[in-house]
Parts: sequence; C-alpha cells; structure tokens
Amino acid sequence: MGQDHYLYLGQGKKQYFSLPPEWVPLHFVESEEGTSIPSIQKMTLEALSKPAGTLPFQDLVLRAHRIAIIVDDLTRPTPTAEILEVLLSRLADNDFSRENITLIVALGTHEAMKREALEARVGKGVASSYKIVQHNAWQSDLVPIKIPGDERMVKINPDVALADLKVGISSILPHPMAGYGGGPKIVMPGVSDFEYIRDHHMKHVIHPRSRAGVTAGNPFHESCMRAARAIGLDFSINCVYNQKGQVIRIIGGSLEMAFTEAVEVCFEKLGHRFEEKVDVTITSTFPHTHGHQFFKGLSAPDVVTKDTGAILLIAPIVSPIPAEFINSFNVVKEKSHNHSAAYVKEALSKGMAFLPDKSIDYNMAMSTVFLRPEKRTILVSPGISKDEAQIMGLEYASSIEEGLRLLQNAYPDARVAIFPSGGLIVPITAWKR
Repeated sequence: MGQDHYLYLGQGKKQYFSLPPEWVPLHFVESEEGTSIPSIQKMTLEALSKPAGTLPFQDLVLRAHRIAIIVDDLTRPTPTAEILEVLLSRLADNDFSRENITLIVALGTHEAMKREALEARVGKGVASSYKIVQHNAWQSDLVPIKIPGDERMVKINPDVALADLKVGISSILPHPMAGYGGGPKIVMPGVSDFEYIRDHHMKHVIHPRSRAGVTAGNPFHESCMRAARAIGLDFSINCVYNQKGQVIRIIGGSLEMAFTEAVEVCFEKLGHRFEEKVDVTITSTFPHTHGHQFFKGLSAPDVVTKDTGAILLIAPIVSPIPAEFINSFNVVKEKSHNHSAAYVKEALSKGMAFLPDKSIDYNMAMSTVFLRPEKRTILVSPGISKDEAQIMGLEYASSIEEGLRLLQNAYPDARVAIFPSGGLIVPITAWKR
C-alpha cells in the first residue's frame, strides 16, 4: 500500500500514511509551493523599515529613552532569537544603550521558562547580555492602567509601564477564542494581571463569536484590543505562517494596522473552504506541540467533522502535559458529580473560573475539552499515555495505522479531511456556526 498522505510532526518533519481504499479524501490541505521565502533577517528588516501605520522603527528609536521588547514563550513558534538579532543590531547601530533595553517574556499565566529554554528562545548571547524579565501575573508591583469604557483597570508589568517605546514580537495564528493569537494578546494577557485575565477570559470564552478565524464582533478579541490600546504598543512585529509552519511574512507597524494586515495574510494563506462536513478528519496538532496546548489542534476539526463522525488526532508534543493538569480533570468531574459540561458552562456563564486556584490557560484548555461537541476522538501521541488520554475523555491508539483500523469498521466509506498541520488552518464554511 502506498504512502499517499502525511501529517507534520514538526518543522519539516512528516509522517506518511495511507487511507483505507474505500475512503474518499475530500480535503488534503497542503501548502502551495510558490517562490522561495525570504530569510527571517530580510523580512524583519523590511518590517522595521516599511511599517504599516507608523514611522520606521529607527525614527521611533530617536524619540525613546527606555525600550521594552515583549516576546512570547516557547508555546508559540515565533522565531524570536532571529528577529531579536536584527532588532537589537538596529538599536546598537543607533547607539542605543543596552542598559535601557528590557526584554519581557509575555507569559500571561503560563509557567516561567527555565534558563535553558530562555536561552533557546532569545539566543544565548542575548540572554547573557540584556535584562530579561519573565512576567509574573501575580506580582505585587503591577501598574494599574485605565481602559476607556471598562469599569476595571488592568495592571501591567512595571518594566512595560516604564518604557516609552513598547515593541511586541508575536505570531498571528488561528486561536480558538480570540480569532487570532498574537498582536494585542502579547500585552493582554501577555503582561497583564491574573485577575483581569481571569475575568476577561471567563466572561468571553463561551460567546458564539469567540472562535477561530473571527475578529469582527468577537468580544474576546475586541476586549484584548481595547486593553492593548490603553497599555500602548508602539511597534508590533507579527509573523505569518504557511501550512508547513514556515514564516512567510513578517509585518511591522502600529498595533492595529500591523495586526489587521497580518490577519488578512493569515486568512489568505490558511483559509480553506468547506461545502459540507466530513465523516472523518485526520489531523496533527502542529504547531501546538507543548503540553496541553495540543487541544488547540481540535478547533478546526471540530468545525468540519459531523457530529456522528470522528477525529483522529496526532499530537507530537515535545513537552509533557503537567500532572496537575491531568489531575484537574478528576477535580472537575468530582465537583460536578460527573456532569462536567453543565458545571463548566454554568461557571463560565457567570464569568467565573471553574478551577479558580489554577492558571487561566488550564481553565481555557479544559473548557475546550468539556464544551466541545461530543465527537469520537482518537488520540495518537508518544508523549501521552493511554490512561492520560482516557482521563481527558479521548480514545487512544498507539499509531496512525491503529487509529485508522479502529475507524475503518465504523466508517467503511468515509469522506475525509486531512490537515497536515491542524493548528494552521482557518475553516471557511458554507454553513452557519
């Protein structure tokens, strides 16, 4: 049997497989082969010198005394070290003192990065030569910022608040609730306080417009943007990807204009039209390969798969799922007396966290699990055990081939969608969602 299709397990790493002969592949969402992609260095220089909606970066630097450069963590695929190499070199060319430059890792409520991971993120030389702060959403000296139209203040990282030039570096990726990640999210939730993040996320997560690929009328996104405007992001650097996970554009500029342009390119490159739902979707979670972030890979398959259908989910995770996260499933089940979906939905409808003593990303990931449509989902992952999969409400297979065998009997003539990189697709549907 030939190996006709593939899934991405990492950047440039494919796993090939074949469908049962009776199955019909309606969609095999591959990236178009086009012209060669410029280097990260070249795209960064272009983004700095020809930004959207603001002055070139070097002109903004002339007015600045303190600069905060806000970067995301390893849960995003952003080529941060390569971008920083160009950005910091440009600052050095302008004789800007590195003592007045602070790098802030926009953790939101994620765990702090260990030294080795931090060096991998920003580069060893940068890690040893520049002041680097990992944001702590619980620290006591966060600075309050008034948001017009919001009765609550957001508190932000003091190193961001003190800077007179704030630069954000992020990836514009489909996001299950915000429409697209990156852009304004680098500051809210990236460098904001726990309570504001919690209240924002809990309030907006179940809104029908809070979904991947949607920004207009999406309160999750719009509230992030309002907070980001108030906080201030003077220069936004946004990476856009193809379905291979390669950066194809880096767009710099003002908070809103750079984000808008990046979203348009993202939609153009990652949008795929579906006229009908399929019986089976086979997908990798790439580029969501860090722990419980893999659940983001279910967003697109859930949209395009029939309620009576099934999803074969390959999760090539590179860091384990925390035991605390796995145990939290049992906590919710116990609190809800095994009525988890109703319990979670009731809490969220009141704007409350259903795991109030856990991080917000735990709550978000678990809400994805408990509130997603009840579709048969088979997980394949060398980094997740069968017992862990079952606790998370997923069936388990040891390989793609085993998963296909399990589904072949239930769906003998399935119409199929294949997403080589399930985190890099925006479904454009012919039906209302």
